[in-house]
Amino acid sequence: MKEGNREAFNSLFRYYYPRVMAYTAAMVEQEVAEDIVQDVFLYVWENRRKLYAGEGFHSYLFQSAYTRCLDHLKKQQSVGKYSLHVEEAYLKEYNELFKVESSVMEDLYSKDFYKRLYDLLDQLPAQRRKVFILTYINGMKTKDVATQTQIPQRTVESHIYLTLKYLKGKMSKKDFYLLYILLLTEGMILKNIS
Repeated sequence: MKEGNREAFNSLFRYYYPRVMAYTAAMVEQEVAEDIVQDVFLYVWENRRKLYAGEGFHSYLFQSAYTRCLDHLKKQQSVGKYSLHVEEAYLKEYNELFKVESSVMEDLYSKDFYKRLYDLLDQLPAQRRKVFILTYINGMKTKDVATQTQIPQRTVESHIYLTLKYLKGKMSKKDFYLLYILLLTEGMILKNIS
């Protein structure tokens, strides 16, 4: 393998891939695990002259996969912190908006606001509207919505993202902040008018 023999590498790959894959998939999602394991073997091939393929090679493969899993999980945690930062920024802007416009709380409970919201939701494709209503108005988790609608969870998440993007583009800044606050409170107010 060190001399570039692909058959030697393929043999090693066939032997270790299922083992490293099973180990990695126990720590991260299947799709991420596949990427990580492929990355590990790509690294092995590209650095074959430097690596020792003796007894320590087995440990090296698993340690490499483990390290990459940790990196992935740290990155996900960082993304979560960024999302929290964005939420805090929205709340801060909303607070400023509230100070400037005393009628905001009146608008929050206003039927006009809900009429505008439901008019916009009515313009969405039926499945996307249903996913949004089940998630934010009925307060269901995306996993449960996926089960009920019989569509993949990633598709549910995509529908939610696209709906929020659509609403942000169609609503006034004030209305979108009102909606955002309602969503943060898990749609409690929205449930009362649906």
